[in-house]
Amino acid sequence: MVAGRSSLAAWLSVLAAAVLAQTGSPEADRQKDLERIRDRITTLQKMLAESRKSQASLAEDVRRLDLQVEIAQQESRLLSTRREQAAASLAGSEAQRQAAADSAEQSRRALVARARILQRFGRFGYFRVLLEARDAQGLFLAVERLDALARRDGKLLARHRDAQARFTSESARVASLKAEIDGLYTANRQSERRAEALKAERQALLSHEKSLSASRTEEVGTLIDKAARLERLLETLSRQSDGAPVDPSGGIRPWKGVLDWPARGTVVETFGRHRHPRFDAWTVSNGVALSVPAGTPVKAVYSGKALYAQWLAEYGNLVILDHGDGVFTLYAWLQSIAIVPGSYVPVGSDVGLAGTGPGRDEPGLYFEVRDHQKANDPVAWLR
Repeated sequence: MVAGRSSLAAWLSVLAAAVLAQTGSPEADRQKDLERIRDRITTLQKMLAESRKSQASLAEDVRRLDLQVEIAQQESRLLSTRREQAAASLAGSEAQRQAAADSAEQSRRALVARARILQRFGRFGYFRVLLEARDAQGLFLAVERLDALARRDGKLLARHRDAQARFTSESARVASLKAEIDGLYTANRQSERRAEALKAERQALLSHEKSLSASRTEEVGTLIDKAARLERLLETLSRQSDGAPVDPSGGIRPWKGVLDWPARGTVVETFGRHRHPRFDAWTVSNGVALSVPAGTPVKAVYSGKALYAQWLAEYGNLVILDHGDGVFTLYAWLQSIAIVPGSYVPVGSDVGLAGTGPGRDEPGLYFEVRDHQKANDPVAWLR
């Protein structure tokens, strides 16, 4: 019988050790909370280092774009000089074209004059000279005269055609040169505007990266301060609490899962890991956030003793109730506090009014449940 009792005691000892190993000590749980915050700080510091590298890369891009813009500006100046030279060349071409036009006009007038003379000759034109010859010598002279007139008229016609062709060629060359220079100038201006747009874009990215880096630096500092405050606060509260049930009817644990919500509203942040919308990084929430109108009464979910009822950075107006057996509830973002530290708070009584937390735009309530300093999902305690 003694041996049986010894075996039973040994078995119970092993079972108790296993349960303790699974649940962990309050100090270990508290250290886990602090370790999560330290891990977050380390992650942010790494992100900050990457941000600085990215910032340096963007700064180099901006410097490179500055060079591209300067090159584009120099090309624009070069093109302007070419345009001035082209303008001088165009002036010369215009003069040549005008001379060709004048020559063509003169030859045209001469041809018109010759046409009028031929018209006066009548129906047979030049052949009348031959018909009027009276002898062979006269005929020979008439032929020579006709030949000279034909050569003269042929040269006049050729000169007119040449002048007209030169005029047409010069006009086409002037138009082509103008179109080419205008096209090059337009393309260069577009390239310069693109470079300026890229430079503005990179500068905007650089400014954004600097702002993001500053925000992350600020958050790192905030989390470091928050970790220190949390550690001091938990140590202080653990010393103040004797662990005895506050409510005469017993402790809060039997009521787990059937407690009323501190306020009725929409859950906008659940317990656990979340991607931070501002820093694009994973964060851990130790409680739940409710969206409720400002001034909504916030109720105690169970009877307890007010261990903390004042402002705390990152939480705003904060109330912490001790329900005994190491269970605390936390009510934050309060507009005002309705209780005083050390007072007894009956279940369902007001602890304050919902307000707006630090750094938030929308009113609401932040609620936590701590079991021996370890954060629990509040939804598991509420109905």
